[in-house]
Amino acid sequence: MPMATHTHTTLTQIYHACTAQATPVWLVGGAARDLARGALPADLDLAVPTDGVRLARELANLLGGAFVLLDAERGVGRVVLPLVSDQPALTIDIVQLRAATLEADLRLRDFTINALALPLARVLAALPLTPADFIDPCGGLADLAARTLRLCYPASLSDDPLRMLRAVRLAAWLDLHLPPELHHAIQMTAPQISTVAAERVRDELLRLLEYPACAPHLIAMDQLGLLTQIFPELEPSRHCEQPIIHFLPVLAHTFEAVVSFEWLLAGLTEPPLSGPQLPVAVQHYPDLPRHFELAAQLQQHFAAPLQGGARGALVKLAVLLHDNAKPQTKQPKPGGGVTFYGHQGIGAEVAARIARRLKLSRSATALVAGIVREHMRPGQLRDAEGASARAYARFYRDAGEATPDILLHALADHMAVRGPMISPPDWAYHLAWTNTRLREYLLPPPERTQPIITGRILMHELGLTQGALIGELLRELHEAQAAGEISTTAEALLLARTRLHEREP
Repeated sequence: MPMATHTHTTLTQIYHACTAQATPVWLVGGAARDLARGALPADLDLAVPTDGVRLARELANLLGGAFVLLDAERGVGRVVLPLVSDQPALTIDIVQLRAATLEADLRLRDFTINALALPLARVLAALPLTPADFIDPCGGLADLAARTLRLCYPASLSDDPLRMLRAVRLAAWLDLHLPPELHHAIQMTAPQISTVAAERVRDELLRLLEYPACAPHLIAMDQLGLLTQIFPELEPSRHCEQPIIHFLPVLAHTFEAVVSFEWLLAGLTEPPLSGPQLPVAVQHYPDLPRHFELAAQLQQHFAAPLQGGARGALVKLAVLLHDNAKPQTKQPKPGGGVTFYGHQGIGAEVAARIARRLKLSRSATALVAGIVREHMRPGQLRDAEGASARAYARFYRDAGEATPDILLHALADHMAVRGPMISPPDWAYHLAWTNTRLREYLLPPPERTQPIITGRILMHELGLTQGALIGELLRELHEAQAAGEISTTAEALLLARTRLHEREP
């Protein structure tokens, strides 16, 4: 498979620079694995017998890219090349061999499918690659053909426990099978994931969550003992029973909610993606609709970059955490049953702590916690008799940019609650209601979004001084504008005067 012109040109420059220094250079790891699969690598990994940091600095200067120091002790540097026309940015990691020979170095890698190498000169040749071109001391090509993930050596997981989470991520993205011996090794080593830097766990986890059908792999993580090592807050929900309207206990419901959310996201494309697992509700009622009138806008929304990945991955994290506080808020209900009053507020605090523990950015933390906090709101509005335009305006104001996330989460949650007991007419109404809310939020009329009043105007026209009263009035006026009750500055001033008059003793 031919490489992009920019990538081929870059590798040619690197090859000539290394040849001038008499430095052998190989394409290794995931990049070599992808070429063996007939896929183009998104990023490049190069191995050299000399200092990778020094070479990365030199190549960054030569190629006009940015240098990033990854590991001075192990001799690992990175070159980041900017966007070129319509081609994405290119990341090149340069690593120094960790052993006396390339073959010995490859045997120290995580999995056999990543223990592959190609001489860079062979990569640049015009002829198609053959298995004989690969340096493959661990049998990675055979494992790749068999779709099997195997360790390069027995202590691989203990040497770097993050490899356990990487195993799940690779199994997802490459459709690989974990053999019983690897399954057992991960179960035995799972507690060691707590020794890995939070940033590394975060990055690997988000890459897994970006996979369009990651729900079965989250369940696999749980079976491997990894999930609640990373999220111990979820363990109490494992056997937490729910009211009779639910068909699953809390943790299983959470997994089903992720399944349902991924099914909804898959429906945003035309034709729908076929990868995600079918929710139980859809297994019982295959004709349940998932049509979104603003599918293109929603696709862009969930694909938007956030925390180094796609926004949709963080929304899935919120779905995974949305009911985390149910066990601690569970109370018996008079006459039978249980309640979980306030679980969304307490759960949002827990979700924020988890996000901070994973070193998520402030914006990503706010998104995850906000979805958990507001996840009951759509259902409450939908079930309210004649909810006012102001009530919806307050919801859009409070939810902000997370409005689409919360609305689709509510759909997924409804599907995961009812499962085989879902009512197709009720689902159709819920979907139509959600489409209406999405239209209101994503396509509001201009007269509801362009400010018609400011604090300065209020102070000038009403003789007020700056203070808390101005803020209170502005919030109510903006809410009334968003609800369509006022549309001019004069109407805003009239409403403000009315509110001031009502405050007079």
